[in-house]
Amino acid sequence: MEKALIIGINSFLGEAIYKQLKGVYHVTGIYNRSKENIPEDIKAIQVDEIDSLEGTEFKHIYLVSSFIPTGDKSIEDENLIHANLLLPAKVSKLFPQSRIVFCSSVSVYENSANTKDISAKQAPTPYSKYALSKLWGERSIESHSSYAIIRISSMYGIGMKKITFLPKIIENALSFGEIKLLGKGERLQNYIHVDDVAKIAIKAAHQDDNFTIHAVSEHSYSNKEIAERIAEITPCKLILTGEDNSKSFSYDSSFTKEKLGIINYKKIEEGIKEIIEWIKK
Repeated sequence: MEKALIIGINSFLGEAIYKQLKGVYHVTGIYNRSKENIPEDIKAIQVDEIDSLEGTEFKHIYLVSSFIPTGDKSIEDENLIHANLLLPAKVSKLFPQSRIVFCSSVSVYENSANTKDISAKQAPTPYSKYALSKLWGERSIESHSSYAIIRISSMYGIGMKKITFLPKIIENALSFGEIKLLGKGERLQNYIHVDDVAKIAIKAAHQDDNFTIHAVSEHSYSNKEIAERIAEITPCKLILTGEDNSKSFSYDSSFTKEKLGIINYKKIEEGIKEIIEWIKK
């Protein structure tokens, strides 16, 4: 079997990619500190030991690992630099013959004047340190011999962080019988299931040319539409309050289809049911 490396194996995207590669590739995993979600049947090493793998002939490398700020300013800059800037450059240097799939973020468009049907060919407009660090990581990978960059929208699925919008409002619906939304709930977000992102990453790994594409679903949904779908499954009261000045974003996935072909996306209703059952447990 050919070899693949997943950097960020402890993440729920790393696990999703592994499940789709299992039995087809001999997979090695890299983790940062936590390892509770790493499958028992995989060889995994800590990221500080990555140099020990130099010279290993990995056919594909999935660079999933990323630092996302959570509010602790004392460690934010250092972790952004090490995880999002220096690590991609190091991976490119250590494995010059491998094809790298770099998991980036649609946050690189966060300061764009155009927020509707954003194309993968649209110029990035990062503003936050996180978005800037992801774009810098992209630039490091673009100097590699063989790569695919996938800019991921709001990824969801079992194992996601429960502090984000979707699991938070599901928990409120289950615990309190209500969902509170700011303004009229009109803010649009693009949700894509983690299994679909894994499909896109693996398809991208098997292409020959270098490109940057979106890992997004075909539709963006307003907060109210998402809340209404939750209410259909778990009856609850929808409360609209205050104002929401957040931007709405939607994305054009046509270039992804052009490069990878048809992706059979999981329906949002099915994905929400999964999250509800997961949170109930």
